[in-house]
Amino acid sequence: VETHGVTRLPIYIQRLQKGYVRKKALITVVKEKGPTAFLDAHGSMGHVASSRAMEKAVAKAEEFGVGWVSVKDSGHFGVAGLFPMMALAKDFIGYLCTNSAPMMFPWGGRERIIGNNPLAYAIPAGKYPPVVLDFSLSVVPAGKLILSRKKGEKIPLGWAFDKDGLPTEDPYAGYEGGGSLAPVGGHKGYGLVLVHEMLTAVLTGGKWTRNIKSLYEEDPGGIQGTCHTFLALDPDCFIGREEFKRNVDAYIESLKGSAKAPGTAEILVPGEPEHRTEQKFLREGIPLSPNTVKELKQLGGALGIPFPAG
Repeated sequence: VETHGVTRLPIYIQRLQKGYVRKKALITVVKEKGPTAFLDAHGSMGHVASSRAMEKAVAKAEEFGVGWVSVKDSGHFGVAGLFPMMALAKDFIGYLCTNSAPMMFPWGGRERIIGNNPLAYAIPAGKYPPVVLDFSLSVVPAGKLILSRKKGEKIPLGWAFDKDGLPTEDPYAGYEGGGSLAPVGGHKGYGLVLVHEMLTAVLTGGKWTRNIKSLYEEDPGGIQGTCHTFLALDPDCFIGREEFKRNVDAYIESLKGSAKAPGTAEILVPGEPEHRTEQKFLREGIPLSPNTVKELKQLGGALGIPFPAG
């Protein structure tokens, strides 16, 4: 995922160097009851906290059939879909939702105090790749605007608004310059944003979005404070793992066999294009934009790490 991968490495390193993120993760159990657990990440990196939380959710699902783990005081965790996919190793269903730094105006508002609060699902299949749904509740994630700004490209109208609430083609004005990402589905996306905030920050007593600083803001408090919730579900509680996967395959085949619109070569399901891209990159290598390569070279030079030739 180009927008959430190595392009974010420089800012992660900067935050570690400034002490805005714990260099050594500290994740403690606040409360644990049956299939649920409540963790405090104490300002640790979101990637580490999320991996630990999903591992715990999967372990709970092995014991109880379902596992629900919520985390407070975490941080940016990169690619959301990675963590629900951890449940696939057991043929479980995985899910997460999270809050985020302020990125959008409330529906009808002008102040950027809500996030795009992503969600992700991972559902096992048999002969097909797993169904993986991973998206934020803005039309596009902030990372796409950041990448467009780095590439010197305009963004399509409908992706974002400037600080005055007007549609913009300027990626900087639409996010880093104080604008708002556009919510997916209008008021419906706004409603999902609020529910995700309640299932994460409100549920754990953590930071609401309006009190979270983005990766690119000065944050001397040292705790970004992002909150997440993870779920793992064992299909054996219902029709069984193998039969569930056969049913998923049959459902996918029914979609692919349905009538196609003119000009459509193939009907795809969520995660299928990314799976194909992953296979291609495994064969051919991962392409990086010239700007990203430049940033990585500069970062390597500052840290005394030689950049690979070629």
